[in-house]
Amino acid sequence: MKRYVILTVGKTHSGKSTFARLLEEKQEDIFVIDQDNHAEFINTHYKRLLPEEGPNTLKTAITQSIVEYAVKNTDSHLILCNSNLDRKQPIKGSGVLSQRGVSKYSGVFQSFR
Repeated sequence: MKRYVILTVGKTHSGKSTFARLLEEKQEDIFVIDQDNHAEFINTHYKRLLPEEGPNTLKTAITQSIVEYAVKNTDSHLILCNSNLDRKQPIKGSGVLSQRGVSKYSGVFQSFR
């Protein structure tokens, strides 16, 4: 079976997570990885590890570990919800994805308020 990783990229409250959850409800073999959950976890339990400036590399490392685990240990398609990822930036560990026959796609969400 060919598997996919869909990257949803956009500003806060632009519909990335809503899109992912609705798709997950419609199809069993989809697994959503939402970086908002990782940020909340870090802010609750590891606030002192947050960088004073620059990107939250701890959040990125947690996400990367979950993506790699899901690719290696499930047959699911993945949807990665991330407001900070530039659509030109590759997923780290792309070698793991290509070795497992996973294709990557990105969708950009715009806020229309």
